[in-house]
Amino acid sequence: MTVTPIRHRGLPVLLLLTLAFSLVSRVPPARAQAGQPPSRPASESSPGSLTWPSPPARARIQFVRTLSPAAVRGKPSFLSRAWKVFVGGGDEPRMLQPYGIAVSPDRKVFVADTFGRAIHIYDLAKPGYSSVRVDGQSLIGVAYANGLLFVTDSATGRLLCLDTKGHTRWTLGRTDGFQRPTGLVVAGDRLHVVDSLRHRIVSVSMAGAVIGTFGEPGNGPGQLNFPTNIARSADGRLFVTDTMNFRVQVFDADGRYLRAFGHLGDGSGDFDKPKGIAVDSGGHVYVVEGVNDVVQVFDDTGAFLLAFGGSGSGDGQLWLPSGITIVNDVVYVADSANRRVQVFRYLRSGP
Repeated sequence: MTVTPIRHRGLPVLLLLTLAFSLVSRVPPARAQAGQPPSRPASESSPGSLTWPSPPARARIQFVRTLSPAAVRGKPSFLSRAWKVFVGGGDEPRMLQPYGIAVSPDRKVFVADTFGRAIHIYDLAKPGYSSVRVDGQSLIGVAYANGLLFVTDSATGRLLCLDTKGHTRWTLGRTDGFQRPTGLVVAGDRLHVVDSLRHRIVSVSMAGAVIGTFGEPGNGPGQLNFPTNIARSADGRLFVTDTMNFRVQVFDADGRYLRAFGHLGDGSGDFDKPKGIAVDSGGHVYVVEGVNDVVQVFDDTGAFLLAFGGSGSGDGQLWLPSGITIVNDVVYVADSANRRVQVFRYLRSGP
């Protein structure tokens, strides 16, 4: 059989594809960015085989998967890459610096991209990926409730309420008393928002009214020094990363001081740059240690239990992690400098 190639502007399509393959195969590998950690190969272990602590100890934390636009969408096909060589096209979507994470009941994961000025949306039920642009300069925290997203823009001092399409419902800002809002958490019919520069927590109604505050500058009980993040346990207690006091403070549901744990240091259970914080179903407190690339886990009294993660870019490794959230004992960690979210699971009864 004689095949007559289809021609396009005088060149056979087969020749175009051959040239495209040659160009793609000759593209040099991307150079490591300045400040990037030494290259480490991704773990060859299958998801679920990475656990902490190491065997033979009973496993408590298990690596599950990585979330990034490329991981969810998959690699572009050869034809799509060849087409871009000839006609051009936008870059593949990616996260620039993920921080805050929220999860909806229908298994959508919302990730605030600090420098990307967007909320990335991973649909774990389908699966799928999309994003919405946000009119902000430095997105830090994100929370989800009743079909709405609540996002903090620390650079402009605003708390935004958006629908899941990115349309603004209401905004609070500096005229409402905010200076640098960062972490936030949903607590029933209200939000608790960390204002780092004012060293306090602001309580806001779902309709956008400021209804109270707690905390003040200082290093005494109940006082705060550049707090960054906040979490809520099942019984309503509030856990605040009091970052520059190098500790976690615990308050009741009404903002009354209960206790604190942690201090400056570089050992297990110590803090250097504590950031994100979350609580699992067993009442264990997870604190992201941003400088040391680990997540530390404490019991309800503040006693250190274990750490997981470690520096690198392979499965289960972290580089300058920041935000964290836990839903149904699935642990989502914003692996900021690796531009991804690492997903783990708390093994309540072991594997």
